Amino acid sequence: MGVLATFTPQAAADAHSPWGYYGPVKGIKYKNRATIADSSRLYASTTAAKNGSGNVPSGYLGALARLYKGNTLCASNGYSYTSGPANSLSVPTLGKGCGKGTYHSYGVTKAYTGNGYKAVYTFKSPSVSHRSLAAGAAAPGGGAAPAWPKNAKGETYGSGLEATSPRNAPDLIRAYTTEGKIGYVKRAELEDEPAPASPREAVALQKRLAGEDRRIAVYDAEGSKVLGDFVVRRAPASALTQGR
Repeated sequence: MGVLATFTPQAAADAHSPWGYYGPVKGIKYKNRATIADSSRLYASTTAAKNGSGNVPSGYLGALARLYKGNTLCASNGYSYTSGPANSLSVPTLGKGCGKGTYHSYGVTKAYTGNGYKAVYTFKSPSVSHRSLAAGAAAPGGGAAPAWPKNAKGETYGSGLEATSPRNAPDLIRAYTTEGKIGYVKRAELEDEPAPASPREAVALQKRLAGEDRRIAVYDAEGSKVLGDFVVRRAPASALTQGR
């Protein structure tokens, strides 16, 4: 498998979720998985791939990575897309994690449907205990989402790690501020980014936004008091791995 652009830190401890299989989407079968790695830095990555040999056209694959410390969101990307024909795409989170603790990777991938994109969660990765380098068992995936509690506004809140699909995450997702406080980001703000309708738009979006950061507020459970901010990072082209 050839590599178009590569980011390959040497992992002292890493663990992969099982492959998740889905499709066909526009006649193509896909698979995805989440990886957690602890090397010179701690990071999560998400891989989206064609299930089988050969490439899909430019812009057909998209992915974002999310890193959780315990049940709290520590780092998240915006979506990245393939910039040329490819068999796979891997996207890492940036930064160094949120301190000593137990971490999971839990990502989302996209596949072009012919009229926009279908978003699918990976399975959760096994846990990695940061700084002790011990890898735990894989976390269960799938099943029904929890009955989320609601605040006075009727907004649901909880851990995005417990959501079972991009459609049933809570309105407020438990997350760390850049200063290490725990609060909640609004799902609508976390996911507030351009949604390409075609591979051509996805490739143009990737070129325009690669490497850009976006700051969103972190609130209390009532979704009203601002406790700090959370940075949604979009991986630069040099951090992406495209296989073919």
